[in-house]
Amino acid sequence: MFDTRLALTIDTPELGESLSWNALESLMVAMSHQLPAQALAMALEDAQERLVEAACGPRWMPVRGLVAPFGCTGCEVREDFARKGRRTRPRKLHTAVGTLELIVWHVGCRGCGKVFSPLLAMLGLSGKRRTDRLTLDLAELSTQMSFARAAALDRQLAGSSATAGQAHNAVADTAALLTGAGEHEPDDDDGPHEPDRHDDDGPGGDGPGEDGSAAGESFTPQPGPSGPGSAPVCAGVQMPVLGPGHPAPKVVLLDGTGARAGDKTNGVGVNLAIGLTGRSGPAKRRRAHTHLLGLTVGEDWSMMGAQLERLPAPALVVVDGETAITVLAQRLWPTTPIQRCWWHLPHGLRKALYVDDAHNRHNNPNWARDRKNELAELLREQIRVEHTVEEALADWDAFTAKIPAALTAAHAFLDAARPHAFTCLDPNLRKALACIGGPELATGVIERLMREINARTDIGGVRWTIPGLRDLLTVLTARILRHPTWTEIRKNVRPSNTIQFRLQKFNAT
Repeated sequence: MFDTRLALTIDTPELGESLSWNALESLMVAMSHQLPAQALAMALEDAQERLVEAACGPRWMPVRGLVAPFGCTGCEVREDFARKGRRTRPRKLHTAVGTLELIVWHVGCRGCGKVFSPLLAMLGLSGKRRTDRLTLDLAELSTQMSFARAAALDRQLAGSSATAGQAHNAVADTAALLTGAGEHEPDDDDGPHEPDRHDDDGPGGDGPGEDGSAAGESFTPQPGPSGPGSAPVCAGVQMPVLGPGHPAPKVVLLDGTGARAGDKTNGVGVNLAIGLTGRSGPAKRRRAHTHLLGLTVGEDWSMMGAQLERLPAPALVVVDGETAITVLAQRLWPTTPIQRCWWHLPHGLRKALYVDDAHNRHNNPNWARDRKNELAELLREQIRVEHTVEEALADWDAFTAKIPAALTAAHAFLDAARPHAFTCLDPNLRKALACIGGPELATGVIERLMREINARTDIGGVRWTIPGLRDLLTVLTARILRHPTWTEIRKNVRPSNTIQFRLQKFNAT
Protein backbone atom coordinates (compact mmCIF):
# COMPACT_ATOMS: atom_id res chain seq x y z
CA MET A 1 0.00 0.00 0.00
CA PHE A 2 1.39 3.39 -0.97
CA ASP A 3 0.04 6.91 -1.32
CA THR A 4 0.41 9.09 -4.39
CA ARG A 5 -0.30 12.73 -3.67
CA LEU A 6 -1.17 15.05 -6.52
CA ALA A 7 -1.69 18.79 -6.36
CA LEU A 8 -4.65 20.23 -8.28
CA THR A 9 -4.44 23.85 -9.42
CA ILE A 10 -7.48 25.69 -10.75
CA ASP A 11 -6.97 29.16 -12.20
CA THR A 12 -10.37 30.50 -11.20
CA PRO A 13 -11.13 34.10 -12.24
CA GLU A 14 -12.39 36.57 -9.67
CA LEU A 15 -16.10 36.48 -9.01
CA GLY A 16 -17.72 39.14 -11.12
CA GLU A 17 -19.44 39.78 -14.39
CA SER A 18 -16.78 37.85 -16.33
CA LEU A 19 -17.45 34.64 -14.37
CA SER A 20 -20.75 32.87 -14.95
CA TRP A 21 -22.16 29.60 -13.74
CA ASN A 22 -22.03 28.19 -17.27
CA ALA A 23 -18.28 28.79 -17.31
CA LEU A 24 -17.87 27.01 -13.98
CA GLU A 25 -20.02 24.13 -15.14
CA SER A 26 -17.95 23.79 -18.31
CA LEU A 27 -14.85 23.67 -16.11
CA MET A 28 -16.29 20.79 -14.09
CA VAL A 29 -17.27 18.87 -17.22
CA ALA A 30 -13.79 19.31 -18.68
CA MET A 31 -12.24 18.18 -15.40
CA SER A 32 -14.46 15.11 -15.24
CA HIS A 33 -13.32 14.16 -18.76
CA GLN A 34 -9.60 14.91 -18.48
CA LEU A 35 -8.63 14.72 -14.82
CA PRO A 36 -9.24 10.98 -14.13
CA ALA A 37 -6.96 9.69 -16.90
CA GLN A 38 -4.19 12.19 -16.08
CA ALA A 39 -4.35 11.43 -12.37
CA LEU A 40 -4.27 7.68 -12.99
CA ALA A 41 -1.31 8.04 -15.36
CA MET A 42 0.67 9.90 -12.69
CA ALA A 43 -0.23 7.38 -10.01
CA LEU A 44 0.80 4.47 -12.24
CA GLU A 45 4.05 6.20 -13.12
CA ASP A 46 4.89 6.39 -9.43
CA ALA A 47 3.79 2.78 -8.91
CA GLN A 48 5.90 1.32 -11.70
CA GLU A 49 9.05 3.08 -10.47
CA ARG A 50 8.55 1.40 -7.10
CA LEU A 51 7.86 -1.89 -8.87
CA VAL A 52 11.01 -1.83 -10.97
CA GLU A 53 13.12 -0.78 -8.00
CA ALA A 54 11.77 -3.69 -5.96
CA ALA A 55 12.68 -6.16 -8.73
CA CYS A 56 16.02 -4.72 -9.92
CA GLY A 57 17.30 -2.57 -7.08
CA PRO A 58 18.08 1.17 -7.15
CA ARG A 59 18.75 2.70 -10.55
CA TRP A 60 22.51 3.23 -10.02
CA MET A 61 23.02 0.24 -7.72
CA PRO A 62 21.42 -2.81 -9.39
CA VAL A 63 20.99 -5.95 -7.28
CA ARG A 64 21.09 -9.52 -8.60
CA GLY A 65 18.71 -12.26 -7.55
CA LEU A 66 15.91 -10.13 -6.10
CA VAL A 67 12.50 -11.85 -5.99
CA ALA A 68 10.02 -9.76 -7.99
CA PRO A 69 6.24 -9.46 -7.44
CA PHE A 70 5.74 -10.47 -11.08
CA GLY A 71 6.84 -13.29 -13.34
CA CYS A 72 8.66 -13.29 -16.65
CA THR A 73 6.24 -13.39 -19.57
CA GLY A 74 8.61 -15.77 -21.33
CA CYS A 75 9.89 -18.35 -18.82
CA GLU A 76 7.72 -17.35 -15.81
CA VAL A 77 10.64 -17.06 -13.37
CA ARG A 78 10.18 -14.49 -10.60
CA GLU A 79 13.73 -13.32 -9.89
CA ASP A 80 16.91 -11.87 -11.36
CA PHE A 81 15.68 -9.05 -13.64
CA ALA A 82 17.64 -6.16 -15.09
CA ARG A 83 16.49 -2.65 -15.99
CA LYS A 84 16.07 -2.00 -19.70
CA GLY A 85 15.05 1.64 -19.57
CA ARG A 86 11.89 3.49 -20.54
CA ARG A 87 10.08 3.84 -23.82
CA THR A 88 10.61 7.12 -25.58
CA ARG A 89 7.01 7.32 -26.77
CA PRO A 90 4.05 7.13 -24.39
CA ARG A 91 1.92 4.03 -24.47
CA LYS A 92 -1.67 5.00 -25.28
CA LEU A 93 -4.49 3.02 -23.72
CA HIS A 94 -8.14 3.77 -24.47
CA THR A 95 -10.08 3.54 -21.22
CA ALA A 96 -13.60 4.23 -20.00
CA VAL A 97 -12.43 7.61 -18.62
CA GLY A 98 -10.32 8.78 -21.53
CA THR A 99 -7.04 8.02 -23.26
CA LEU A 100 -4.34 7.09 -20.78
CA GLU A 101 -0.74 7.92 -21.79
CA LEU A 102 1.99 6.04 -19.95
CA ILE A 103 5.78 6.10 -20.24
CA VAL A 104 6.40 2.45 -19.40
CA TRP A 105 9.53 0.94 -17.92
CA HIS A 106 10.97 -2.30 -19.28
CA VAL A 107 12.90 -5.04 -17.55
CA GLY A 108 14.80 -7.97 -19.00
CA CYS A 109 14.90 -11.54 -17.75
CA ARG A 110 18.48 -12.67 -17.30
CA GLY A 111 17.40 -16.27 -17.81
CA CYS A 112 15.60 -16.23 -21.17
CA GLY A 113 16.40 -12.69 -22.31
CA LYS A 114 12.73 -11.65 -22.56
CA VAL A 115 12.17 -7.88 -22.38
CA PHE A 116 8.75 -6.73 -21.20
CA SER A 117 6.88 -4.12 -19.18
CA PRO A 118 6.17 -5.41 -15.66
CA LEU A 119 3.43 -2.83 -15.09
CA LEU A 120 1.45 -3.92 -18.16
CA ALA A 121 2.03 -7.58 -17.36
CA MET A 122 0.76 -7.27 -13.79
CA LEU A 123 -2.32 -5.27 -14.81
CA GLY A 124 -3.17 -7.61 -17.67
CA LEU A 125 -2.70 -4.88 -20.29
CA SER A 126 0.01 -6.49 -22.42
CA GLY A 127 -0.92 -6.17 -26.08
CA LYS A 128 -4.08 -4.18 -25.36
CA ARG A 129 -5.12 -0.83 -26.75
CA ARG A 130 -8.62 -0.79 -25.29
CA THR A 131 -9.64 -1.77 -21.76
CA ASP A 132 -12.29 -4.35 -20.95
CA ARG A 133 -14.58 -1.80 -19.32
CA LEU A 134 -14.56 0.50 -22.34
CA THR A 135 -15.22 -2.51 -24.55
CA LEU A 136 -18.23 -3.50 -22.48
CA ASP A 137 -19.53 0.09 -22.32
CA LEU A 138 -19.32 0.49 -26.10
CA ALA A 139 -20.85 -2.92 -26.76
CA GLU A 140 -23.77 -2.20 -24.43
CA LEU A 141 -24.44 1.17 -26.07
CA SER A 142 -24.07 -0.30 -29.55
CA THR A 143 -26.95 -2.70 -28.95
CA GLN A 144 -29.26 0.29 -28.50
CA MET A 145 -28.04 2.71 -31.18
CA SER A 146 -25.69 2.94 -34.15
CA PHE A 147 -21.95 2.54 -33.66
CA ALA A 148 -21.28 6.21 -34.41
CA ARG A 149 -23.87 7.41 -31.93
CA ALA A 150 -22.67 4.94 -29.28
CA ALA A 151 -19.13 6.29 -29.60
CA ALA A 152 -20.33 9.91 -29.58
CA LEU A 153 -22.45 9.32 -26.48
CA ASP A 154 -19.56 7.66 -24.67
CA ARG A 155 -17.29 10.57 -25.56
CA GLN A 156 -19.85 13.07 -24.34
CA LEU A 157 -20.81 11.40 -21.06
CA ALA A 158 -17.70 9.49 -20.02
CA GLY A 159 -15.02 11.61 -21.67
CA SER A 160 -13.50 8.66 -23.52
CA SER A 161 -11.91 8.91 -26.95
CA ALA A 162 -14.14 6.23 -28.47
CA THR A 163 -14.71 6.06 -32.22
CA ALA A 164 -17.31 4.29 -34.32
CA GLY A 165 -14.70 1.73 -35.35
CA GLN A 166 -13.91 0.97 -31.71
CA ALA A 167 -17.60 0.53 -30.94
CA HIS A 168 -17.93 -1.86 -33.85
CA ASN A 169 -14.90 -3.85 -32.73
CA ALA A 170 -16.13 -3.86 -29.13
CA VAL A 171 -19.29 -5.70 -30.16
CA ALA A 172 -17.23 -8.38 -31.92
CA ASP A 173 -14.93 -8.73 -28.89
CA THR A 174 -17.82 -9.03 -26.45
CA ALA A 175 -19.61 -11.59 -28.63
CA ALA A 176 -16.38 -13.60 -28.81
CA LEU A 177 -16.10 -13.52 -25.03
CA LEU A 178 -19.73 -14.59 -24.57
CA THR A 179 -19.41 -17.54 -26.94
CA GLY A 180 -15.80 -18.45 -26.16
CA ALA A 181 -14.86 -17.94 -29.82
CA GLY A 182 -11.33 -16.59 -29.19
CA GLU A 183 -9.53 -13.30 -29.65
CA HIS A 184 -9.79 -10.76 -32.45
CA GLU A 185 -7.08 -8.69 -34.02
CA PRO A 186 -6.05 -5.32 -32.52
CA ASP A 187 -8.03 -2.17 -33.23
CA ASP A 188 -7.29 -0.26 -36.38
CA ASP A 189 -9.15 3.00 -36.04
CA ASP A 190 -7.46 4.45 -39.09
CA GLY A 191 -8.63 1.67 -41.37
CA PRO A 192 -11.72 1.91 -43.57
CA HIS A 193 -15.11 0.98 -42.29
CA GLU A 194 -18.58 1.20 -43.71
CA PRO A 195 -20.12 4.69 -43.50
CA ASP A 196 -23.12 5.00 -41.26
CA ARG A 197 -25.88 6.31 -43.50
CA HIS A 198 -28.23 6.62 -40.55
CA ASP A 199 -26.17 9.14 -38.62
CA ASP A 200 -24.98 12.65 -39.31
CA ASP A 201 -22.67 12.83 -36.33
CA GLY A 202 -19.50 11.47 -37.86
CA PRO A 203 -18.12 8.40 -39.56
CA GLY A 204 -19.12 5.02 -38.31
CA GLY A 205 -20.59 1.78 -39.46
CA ASP A 206 -23.65 -0.29 -38.74
CA GLY A 207 -22.20 -3.03 -40.90
CA PRO A 208 -18.91 -4.86 -40.68
CA GLY A 209 -15.89 -4.12 -42.82
CA GLU A 210 -14.97 -5.50 -46.18
CA ASP A 211 -13.86 -8.88 -44.84
CA GLY A 212 -17.28 -9.53 -43.35
CA SER A 213 -16.18 -9.52 -39.75
CA ALA A 214 -15.36 -6.93 -37.14
CA ALA A 215 -11.82 -6.80 -35.82
CA GLY A 216 -10.84 -5.64 -32.37
CA GLU A 217 -8.70 -6.82 -29.50
CA SER A 218 -9.53 -6.12 -25.93
CA PHE A 219 -10.73 -9.11 -24.01
CA THR A 220 -8.83 -12.33 -23.54
CA PRO A 221 -11.84 -14.59 -23.96
CA GLN A 222 -12.14 -17.69 -21.83
CA PRO A 223 -14.23 -20.67 -22.89
CA GLY A 224 -17.88 -19.80 -22.38
CA PRO A 225 -20.54 -22.13 -21.08
CA SER A 226 -20.65 -25.13 -23.36
CA GLY A 227 -24.40 -25.37 -23.44
CA PRO A 228 -26.39 -27.80 -25.53
CA GLY A 229 -25.19 -27.73 -29.08
CA SER A 230 -22.68 -25.02 -28.35
CA ALA A 231 -20.96 -25.40 -31.71
CA PRO A 232 -23.42 -26.04 -34.55
CA VAL A 233 -21.99 -26.60 -38.00
CA CYS A 234 -22.82 -24.08 -40.73
CA ALA A 235 -21.42 -24.59 -44.24
CA GLY A 236 -18.81 -26.93 -42.82
CA VAL A 237 -17.64 -24.41 -40.19
CA GLN A 238 -18.45 -24.68 -36.50
CA MET A 239 -20.14 -21.49 -35.31
CA PRO A 240 -19.66 -20.86 -31.56
CA VAL A 241 -22.90 -19.87 -29.89
CA LEU A 242 -24.01 -18.68 -26.48
CA GLY A 243 -25.27 -21.55 -24.35
CA PRO A 244 -28.79 -21.65 -22.88
CA GLY A 245 -29.35 -19.20 -20.05
CA HIS A 246 -31.49 -21.67 -18.05
CA PRO A 247 -31.10 -25.44 -17.72
CA ALA A 248 -34.80 -26.40 -17.64
CA PRO A 249 -37.42 -23.75 -18.56
CA LYS A 250 -41.06 -24.63 -18.08
CA VAL A 251 -42.24 -22.99 -21.32
CA VAL A 252 -40.27 -22.61 -24.57
CA LEU A 253 -41.24 -19.96 -27.13
CA LEU A 254 -39.95 -20.15 -30.70
CA ASP A 255 -40.19 -17.41 -33.29
CA GLY A 256 -38.23 -15.77 -36.09
CA THR A 257 -37.87 -12.51 -37.95
CA GLY A 258 -35.89 -11.18 -40.89
CA ALA A 259 -32.94 -8.84 -41.17
CA ARG A 260 -31.20 -7.05 -44.04
CA ALA A 261 -28.00 -9.06 -44.15
CA GLY A 262 -26.01 -11.15 -46.57
CA ASP A 263 -26.25 -11.21 -50.34
CA LYS A 264 -29.92 -12.15 -50.69
CA THR A 265 -32.34 -9.38 -51.58
CA ASN A 266 -34.79 -10.35 -48.85
CA GLY A 267 -32.09 -10.70 -46.23
CA VAL A 268 -31.72 -13.61 -43.84
CA GLY A 269 -33.75 -15.15 -41.07
CA VAL A 270 -33.09 -14.53 -37.40
CA ASN A 271 -34.47 -17.39 -35.29
CA LEU A 272 -34.82 -17.17 -31.55
CA ALA A 273 -35.71 -19.53 -28.72
CA ILE A 274 -36.41 -18.25 -25.22
CA GLY A 275 -37.55 -19.95 -22.05
CA LEU A 276 -40.18 -18.73 -19.59
CA THR A 277 -39.78 -19.68 -15.94
CA GLY A 278 -42.25 -17.42 -14.14
CA ARG A 279 -43.85 -14.02 -13.72
CA SER A 280 -43.73 -11.45 -10.94
CA GLY A 281 -44.90 -7.95 -10.14
CA PRO A 282 -48.30 -6.32 -9.62
CA ALA A 283 -51.36 -7.60 -11.45
CA LYS A 284 -51.35 -5.05 -14.27
CA ARG A 285 -47.58 -4.83 -14.61
CA ARG A 286 -46.49 -8.45 -14.62
CA ARG A 287 -42.90 -9.12 -15.60
CA ALA A 288 -41.98 -12.32 -17.41
CA HIS A 289 -38.83 -14.14 -16.32
CA THR A 290 -37.29 -15.04 -19.66
CA HIS A 291 -34.00 -16.68 -20.60
CA LEU A 292 -32.12 -16.98 -23.87
CA LEU A 293 -32.00 -20.58 -25.11
CA GLY A 294 -30.84 -20.34 -28.71
CA LEU A 295 -30.09 -17.90 -31.54
CA THR A 296 -29.33 -18.47 -35.22
CA VAL A 297 -28.67 -15.97 -37.99
CA GLY A 298 -28.86 -16.92 -41.67
CA GLU A 299 -29.61 -20.57 -40.83
CA ASP A 300 -32.77 -22.69 -41.02
CA TRP A 301 -34.64 -23.98 -38.00
CA SER A 302 -32.87 -27.35 -38.09
CA MET A 303 -29.70 -25.57 -36.88
CA MET A 304 -31.61 -24.36 -33.82
CA GLY A 305 -32.14 -27.98 -32.87
CA ALA A 306 -28.41 -28.39 -32.21
CA GLN A 307 -28.65 -25.74 -29.47
CA LEU A 308 -31.84 -27.11 -27.87
CA GLU A 309 -31.50 -30.87 -28.18
CA ARG A 310 -30.00 -31.37 -24.70
CA LEU A 311 -32.62 -29.33 -22.88
CA PRO A 312 -35.13 -31.43 -20.92
CA ALA A 313 -38.64 -31.48 -22.32
CA PRO A 314 -40.57 -28.38 -21.21
CA ALA A 315 -44.17 -28.44 -20.10
CA LEU A 316 -45.31 -26.44 -23.15
CA VAL A 317 -43.96 -25.12 -26.45
CA VAL A 318 -45.56 -22.01 -27.96
CA VAL A 319 -45.23 -21.42 -31.73
CA ASP A 320 -46.66 -18.97 -34.23
CA GLY A 321 -47.76 -21.63 -36.69
CA GLU A 322 -44.79 -21.76 -39.06
CA THR A 323 -44.45 -25.35 -40.25
CA ALA A 324 -40.68 -25.55 -39.77
CA ILE A 325 -40.97 -24.40 -36.13
CA THR A 326 -43.72 -26.91 -35.36
CA VAL A 327 -41.75 -29.75 -36.95
CA LEU A 328 -38.66 -28.80 -34.90
CA ALA A 329 -40.66 -28.79 -31.64
CA GLN A 330 -42.19 -32.17 -32.43
CA ARG A 331 -38.78 -33.66 -33.26
CA LEU A 332 -37.05 -32.32 -30.14
CA TRP A 333 -39.79 -33.04 -27.62
CA PRO A 334 -42.30 -35.57 -29.05
CA THR A 335 -44.36 -35.77 -25.86
CA THR A 336 -44.52 -32.03 -25.13
CA PRO A 337 -47.83 -30.30 -26.00
CA ILE A 338 -47.69 -27.45 -28.52
CA GLN A 339 -49.79 -24.28 -28.31
CA ARG A 340 -50.51 -22.16 -31.38
CA CYS A 341 -50.33 -18.43 -30.70
CA TRP A 342 -53.82 -16.97 -30.32
CA TRP A 343 -52.71 -13.69 -31.83
CA HIS A 344 -51.36 -15.33 -34.97
CA LEU A 345 -54.42 -17.56 -35.46
CA PRO A 346 -56.93 -14.86 -36.55
CA HIS A 347 -54.27 -12.92 -38.45
CA GLY A 348 -53.18 -16.08 -40.23
CA LEU A 349 -56.77 -16.79 -41.22
CA ARG A 350 -57.13 -13.33 -42.72
CA LYS A 351 -54.02 -13.86 -44.83
CA ALA A 352 -55.33 -17.24 -45.95
CA LEU A 353 -58.62 -15.65 -46.98
CA TYR A 354 -56.75 -13.07 -49.01
CA VAL A 355 -54.83 -15.86 -50.70
CA ASP A 356 -58.14 -17.44 -51.68
CA ASP A 357 -59.47 -14.07 -52.81
CA ALA A 358 -62.57 -14.51 -50.66
CA HIS A 359 -65.69 -14.85 -52.77
CA ASN A 360 -67.41 -11.59 -51.83
CA ARG A 361 -64.38 -9.56 -50.81
CA HIS A 362 -64.74 -7.12 -53.69
CA ASN A 363 -68.42 -6.53 -52.88
CA ASN A 364 -67.78 -6.52 -49.13
CA PRO A 365 -64.18 -5.53 -48.37
CA ASN A 366 -64.75 -6.17 -44.66
CA TRP A 367 -65.69 -9.84 -45.05
CA ALA A 368 -62.22 -11.24 -44.38
CA ARG A 369 -61.71 -8.86 -41.48
CA ASP A 370 -65.06 -9.89 -39.98
CA ARG A 371 -64.06 -13.57 -40.13
CA LYS A 372 -60.78 -12.71 -38.42
CA ASN A 373 -62.61 -10.86 -35.63
CA GLU A 374 -65.09 -13.72 -35.31
CA LEU A 375 -62.28 -16.24 -34.81
CA ALA A 376 -60.58 -13.98 -32.26
CA GLU A 377 -63.86 -13.70 -30.29
CA LEU A 378 -64.28 -17.49 -30.48
CA LEU A 379 -60.89 -17.98 -28.86
CA ARG A 380 -61.63 -15.50 -26.07
CA GLU A 381 -65.01 -17.13 -25.45
CA GLN A 382 -63.39 -20.46 -24.62
CA ILE A 383 -61.53 -18.92 -21.69
CA ARG A 384 -64.43 -16.74 -20.63
CA VAL A 385 -66.91 -19.62 -20.20
CA GLU A 386 -64.25 -22.18 -19.21
CA HIS A 387 -64.91 -24.64 -22.01
CA THR A 388 -63.21 -28.01 -22.15
CA VAL A 389 -60.96 -28.95 -25.04
CA GLU A 390 -63.75 -31.00 -26.63
CA GLU A 391 -66.25 -28.12 -26.42
CA ALA A 392 -63.72 -25.69 -27.85
CA LEU A 393 -62.95 -28.00 -30.77
CA ALA A 394 -66.67 -28.33 -31.45
CA ASP A 395 -66.97 -24.53 -31.70
CA TRP A 396 -63.88 -24.50 -33.94
CA ASP A 397 -65.45 -27.06 -36.28
CA ALA A 398 -68.68 -25.07 -36.39
CA PHE A 399 -66.75 -21.98 -37.36
CA THR A 400 -64.80 -23.90 -40.02
CA ALA A 401 -68.05 -25.20 -41.52
CA LYS A 402 -69.21 -21.62 -42.17
CA ILE A 403 -66.21 -20.94 -44.41
CA PRO A 404 -67.10 -21.72 -48.07
CA ALA A 405 -65.51 -24.93 -49.27
CA ALA A 406 -64.03 -23.12 -52.28
CA LEU A 407 -61.66 -21.26 -50.00
CA THR A 408 -59.08 -24.03 -49.86
CA ALA A 409 -56.24 -22.03 -48.30
CA ALA A 410 -58.45 -20.98 -45.38
CA HIS A 411 -59.60 -24.56 -44.77
CA ALA A 412 -56.02 -25.85 -44.96
CA PHE A 413 -54.96 -23.25 -42.41
CA LEU A 414 -57.78 -24.08 -40.00
CA ASP A 415 -57.24 -27.84 -40.31
CA ALA A 416 -53.50 -27.52 -39.63
CA ALA A 417 -54.06 -25.26 -36.62
CA ARG A 418 -56.86 -27.32 -35.05
CA PRO A 419 -54.70 -29.88 -33.10
CA HIS A 420 -52.72 -27.13 -31.34
CA ALA A 421 -55.33 -24.40 -30.99
CA PHE A 422 -56.69 -25.33 -27.54
CA THR A 423 -53.81 -27.06 -25.83
CA CYS A 424 -53.97 -24.39 -23.13
CA LEU A 425 -57.38 -25.68 -21.98
CA ASP A 426 -55.98 -29.04 -20.89
CA PRO A 427 -56.58 -29.22 -17.10
CA ASN A 428 -53.41 -31.23 -16.46
CA LEU A 429 -51.33 -28.64 -18.31
CA ARG A 430 -53.00 -25.77 -16.50
CA LYS A 431 -52.23 -27.45 -13.19
CA ALA A 432 -48.59 -28.04 -14.15
CA LEU A 433 -48.11 -24.38 -15.14
CA ALA A 434 -50.18 -22.79 -12.36
CA CYS A 435 -46.96 -21.82 -10.61
CA ILE A 436 -46.12 -19.39 -13.43
CA GLY A 437 -49.65 -18.09 -13.94
CA GLY A 438 -50.95 -20.73 -16.34
CA PRO A 439 -50.15 -21.68 -19.95
CA GLU A 440 -49.01 -19.07 -22.44
CA LEU A 441 -51.68 -18.23 -25.02
CA ALA A 442 -49.50 -16.21 -27.39
CA THR A 443 -45.93 -15.39 -28.33
CA GLY A 444 -46.11 -11.81 -27.06
CA VAL A 445 -43.10 -12.26 -24.78
CA ILE A 446 -40.79 -13.21 -27.63
CA GLU A 447 -42.44 -10.75 -30.02
CA ARG A 448 -41.38 -7.87 -27.79
CA LEU A 449 -37.79 -9.05 -28.06
CA MET A 450 -38.17 -9.30 -31.84
CA ARG A 451 -39.27 -5.66 -31.93
CA GLU A 452 -36.09 -4.71 -30.06
CA ILE A 453 -34.05 -6.61 -32.63
CA ASN A 454 -35.83 -5.01 -35.58
CA ALA A 455 -35.54 -1.52 -34.08
CA ARG A 456 -31.76 -1.91 -33.86
CA THR A 457 -31.04 -3.71 -37.12
CA ASP A 458 -33.67 -2.39 -39.56
CA ILE A 459 -31.89 0.85 -40.45
CA GLY A 460 -32.48 2.35 -43.88
CA GLY A 461 -29.53 2.09 -46.25
CA VAL A 462 -27.58 -0.37 -44.08
CA ARG A 463 -26.99 -4.00 -45.00
CA TRP A 464 -25.25 -6.17 -42.45
CA THR A 465 -22.89 -9.02 -43.02
CA ILE A 466 -24.02 -12.23 -41.36
CA PRO A 467 -21.06 -12.51 -38.92
CA GLY A 468 -21.47 -8.87 -37.88
CA LEU A 469 -25.21 -9.29 -37.36
CA ARG A 470 -24.64 -12.46 -35.37
CA ASP A 471 -22.18 -10.66 -33.08
CA LEU A 472 -24.57 -7.77 -32.46
CA LEU A 473 -27.58 -9.99 -31.76
CA THR A 474 -25.55 -12.21 -29.45
CA VAL A 475 -24.66 -9.21 -27.29
CA LEU A 476 -28.13 -7.66 -27.58
CA THR A 477 -30.05 -10.78 -26.52
CA ALA A 478 -27.56 -11.59 -23.76
CA ARG A 479 -27.98 -8.06 -22.37
CA ILE A 480 -31.76 -7.85 -22.58
CA LEU A 481 -32.37 -11.35 -21.21
CA ARG A 482 -29.62 -11.06 -18.56
CA HIS A 483 -27.76 -14.18 -19.61
CA PRO A 484 -25.60 -15.57 -16.75
CA THR A 485 -22.44 -15.15 -18.80
CA TRP A 486 -23.28 -11.50 -19.48
CA THR A 487 -24.00 -10.93 -15.80
CA GLU A 488 -20.67 -12.48 -14.82
CA ILE A 489 -18.78 -10.35 -17.34
CA ARG A 490 -20.34 -7.16 -16.00
CA LYS A 491 -19.55 -8.19 -12.45
CA ASN A 492 -15.90 -8.84 -13.28
CA VAL A 493 -15.37 -5.77 -15.46
CA ARG A 494 -17.26 -3.30 -13.27
CA PRO A 495 -16.36 -4.18 -9.67
CA SER A 496 -17.13 -1.85 -6.80
CA ASN A 497 -14.33 0.55 -5.97
CA THR A 498 -12.29 -0.51 -2.92
CA ILE A 499 -9.40 1.98 -3.31
CA GLN A 500 -9.71 4.96 -1.01
CA PHE A 501 -9.00 8.48 -2.19
CA ARG A 502 -9.09 11.88 -0.54
CA LEU A 503 -9.35 15.47 -1.71
CA GLN A 504 -7.27 17.89 0.34
CA LYS A 505 -6.94 21.64 0.21
CA PHE A 506 -3.41 23.09 0.55
CA ASN A 507 -3.35 26.60 2.01
CA ALA A 508 -0.11 27.78 0.43
CA THR A 509 0.88 31.45 0.35
